[in-house]
Amino acid sequence: MKTSTRNLIIVAAGIVVLGGATAALMLTGGGQGASSSPVSTSTIDLVSKKSEDIVSMSVKNKKGSYTLIPVTKTVPATSSASSGSASSAETETTYTVKELENVPIDSAAAGQVIQNGFSLTASKNLGTVDNLDEYGLKDPQATVEVSFKDGSSYNYKIGSESATDSSAYYMSGEDSNNVYVVSVDSGILEDQNYFISKAILTVAAANGEQNDFTKVTLSGRNFPQPITVGKVGDADKIMSPFSADTDANNVSAIETALTTVTASSVEAVNPDAAALKNYGLDQPAAIAEFTANKVNYKLLAGAKKDNSYYVMLDKGNVVYLVSADSITPWAEATAFSLRSKLIFTPMITDVKSISVTQGTAATQVTVARTKDETKSTEDTPAFTYKVTGTDAKALDYETNYKNFYKNLISIELLEGSDAKPSGTPAYSVEYQYFDKNTKDILQFYNGGDRRYLVVLNGEVCGTVTSTDVDKIFTSYQQLQSGQSVQTDA
Repeated sequence: MKTSTRNLIIVAAGIVVLGGATAALMLTGGGQGASSSPVSTSTIDLVSKKSEDIVSMSVKNKKGSYTLIPVTKTVPATSSASSGSASSAETETTYTVKELENVPIDSAAAGQVIQNGFSLTASKNLGTVDNLDEYGLKDPQATVEVSFKDGSSYNYKIGSESATDSSAYYMSGEDSNNVYVVSVDSGILEDQNYFISKAILTVAAANGEQNDFTKVTLSGRNFPQPITVGKVGDADKIMSPFSADTDANNVSAIETALTTVTASSVEAVNPDAAALKNYGLDQPAAIAEFTANKVNYKLLAGAKKDNSYYVMLDKGNVVYLVSADSITPWAEATAFSLRSKLIFTPMITDVKSISVTQGTAATQVTVARTKDETKSTEDTPAFTYKVTGTDAKALDYETNYKNFYKNLISIELLEGSDAKPSGTPAYSVEYQYFDKNTKDILQFYNGGDRRYLVVLNGEVCGTVTSTDVDKIFTSYQQLQSGQSVQTDA
């Protein structure tokens, strides 16, 4: 139970403040604190210590045991903008679990439990009872020992739930028959794994800037071939297993899923080889290696359990269970889902010629450009363009050629394919450029069932519908014959 809940159920009609010595007597059964007369109208502070007095809080319960300890560190000095002077350094205290060294701890949860543990407050004093077993205190749900810097300590037991309030518990000192009704943090009844942070990974750029993902590689059993997406200039590109533009939405979904990874539960700490195999982490289903904000990360997803994956950080020592929905964008991605469905989109102003081969017939359109001195600047040249067809026939550039080109680059892949091209392509398109000597070749092979298999520079891209392809080459024939070319793009 958290502090806010505890405060709600403790109705303060008055406060009995007890010094350390008095509290010790009360909890051990000595002095007036062991009175058999019940007191139910006042909240009762069972100890009057402060957080800075704490050395440790040891808990043993039905699920295990743990020890909470404070960790104090020095906070760097801050400077005053107005005076320019630096303030004195301060200390900051958080709490951790002694038994969980090198494991990420939810310090807020640890602090909550230790705060409720050393400042335990009763809502009722039931007085001395004859049979502790009736209150679950003969075989308690938890025993607690809190040690202080002055050498003092107090021990107490947590029994069963209160008969009148299911959110409260019976409590007594270690050697006392005096029973109180108290509210405790739920963590007192949990094992040490309760305190492990479920925030597996958080990626955040400095100063609130946008995260800069420069490379993501996906591999593992879910990936027949590793997929790498990287930055080329300002644009994301698929670098392997083929080269292609990316589907911006799907790549963005991966980056978002990698930015914050949160577990629903902790499954194991310091797993051995057998445990890793059991969780499928010896041969992960998916591995995400990525660089963001110039920092490298590696995340492993193992076997599936219902609608979740077992997940672990590389070189980490905690196995988590994570909702499959939250990691599906990267754990179940495919190369086809990450590529742009547009096959090939060179800039129209870069293309010097397009040669089309249909069967054995080859034709060509050629573009000539002339520098426009009136529109050019020192840094940016401007050009005018003219296009000619087969036999140097002048064609319309501004409308017909541009519409044909839009149709050509707007064709979209229908689905991926592992098929190998065979025979002669139904159509071949060869691009040549003004400013580079390389060329690109786009080929369409008959794939059956009204499909064409698309191959770019020898790499299979996937399939497209024959209807879409036939429309492109119909518009090409219209361009060559000087007819009007329409576009749906």
